[in-house]
Parts: sequence; structure tokens; C-alpha cells
Amino acid sequence: MAIDADHLLNYRVEDVRQRYTSRDSAFYALSVGMGQDPLDKARLAFVDPNAGAEQKVLPSMALVLGYPGPWLTRPDTTVDTKRFLHGMQAIEWHRPFPAEGDVIGKTRVLRLVDRGEGKHGMVLSERRIVDATTETPYATLTQVHVLRGQGGFGGDPTPLPAPLALPDTAPDFVVEVPTMPDQALYYRLNGDLFALHADPDMARASGFERPILHGMCVSGIATQVMMGRLAGNDPSRMRSIAMRFSSPVYPGETIRIEGWNDGAFRARCVEREVIVLDNGRAVVAG
Repeated sequence: MAIDADHLLNYRVEDVRQRYTSRDSAFYALSVGMGQDPLDKARLAFVDPNAGAEQKVLPSMALVLGYPGPWLTRPDTTVDTKRFLHGMQAIEWHRPFPAEGDVIGKTRVLRLVDRGEGKHGMVLSERRIVDATTETPYATLTQVHVLRGQGGFGGDPTPLPAPLALPDTAPDFVVEVPTMPDQALYYRLNGDLFALHADPDMARASGFERPILHGMCVSGIATQVMMGRLAGNDPSRMRSIAMRFSSPVYPGETIRIEGWNDGAFRARCVEREVIVLDNGRAVVAG
């Protein structure tokens, strides 16, 4: 099935209202590795609602709040679901999330990019997360999904802006975060149930040896590392983060975050020595 550009550009993604609890906030933080050091009291405030301090919410929880699910996999989008990948993710925060709340996610397609017949296409979309009662904004997310080999549908050929370049110096800090073999199964309980991350048959049909870790889980891992290093684990200081996905991560692999004090970062898979996140940038308030 060929992609219907007009239909996809104007595709209506339903608003999603979500009530979340302090337990949901703690589970999310655990699912991206915040609880790996049970003696780190600064991080316990994110994963233990009974830690004796005000519970904090990892800012990247925006990725799973008001989330409409993998809507591009719906048959009526006209996208080949076995040939698309999460290519880029960015989050801008307007205020910290409370430990529990009631929010609405409003998703829309912003732009389609068409590189030509037999080449890749891209879908740029946005999700705004607002308070369900007051519509006070919490976060704005933008993401790019790459439609592998699905170009030639008559979309806009103008490329997206080039990603930010990394410094040409050695990283200022390196942090290794091991993932668990079953981490994708835990992470999907946040609401991202795309079968690519759980079904071995679908993973193989999509060209992977086994189910891969959610790109949004890897984003959450990068966010918690950069917040810890640059913002002292203070969510209120996080302003934005962006990154490009360059290779998948398999559950059980170790992610090495290589960061710079100006907010630049990338991530490698230690076992395969491949870059999995590139051109990353976190902006932190002083």
C-alpha cells in the first residue's frame, strides 16, 4: 500500500486524557533505571513514594503521559508498520510534573518529508501535554519517525534541520547504565505496547534478531543521566532535551552515556561498540 500523503498529513490522532498516580510516577522512573543504586537518596525520591521526602517525577515521563500509543501502526495511516523507526525525539518542559495528576495529550502531524522513490520518508509530529482542568502546559514533545524505503509519496522534499554537532573534545563525563534482559517488557507497562518490543516474530520480520528496547526508554535513560549530572537531580531545572536515534538497543545491553558540561551527549552500546543515540543536547537552567 502506497502512503497517502494528504491523508497522513491531516490524520486525526485522538486526544488522550490520563490520570496518573504517584505509583505510576515511581514505576516509570524504575523502568528507565533510576533505582539501580538503592543507596542513592537523591534518586530514591523518584522511585519510592514513601522515601520521607516530597516525591519527584522524572521529566521524561512526558514520553508516556497522554500517549496515544503507536498510532502510526494503525492500518488507516497507510504506513508499512514493518518499515518504520523512531528517528528523533525532543522534549521541552514548561513546568515540572506533580507526582500525581490528570493530563491530556494532544497529538498532531506537523510535516511529512519525502526523500524520493525508494528512499526514506519522515513524519514529524508533536504532542502537547496539558492539565486536564486548566490546560496549563507541562511539556511539548516533537518526534520524527523514519519510513524506511517508503518515499515517493509526493511529500515535501525539504530536509529537516541538521542535528546539532557534538564538541570535538573528549567527553567531560561518562556514565554506564546496564539494562535488564526483560527491560522492554517492564517499560511497555507504561503504556507503549508496540509488539516490536515484545514479539520475537515481529522483531525478526522487521529485520532485528530479537525484540529491541523502546527508543523512548533509551531517551528516558539519557534524560535521567543528564539530569543527575547537570541539574543535581532537580527536575525543575530541566528545560529541554533532544536526541537522534542511530541504532537500536537490545534489552540486556549496557548503555554508555558520554556527556559534555554544555549539555551535549551521545550514547553507545558497550557490548557492540555502536552509537545508539547521537547529536544529543540537554538544556538546563542555572
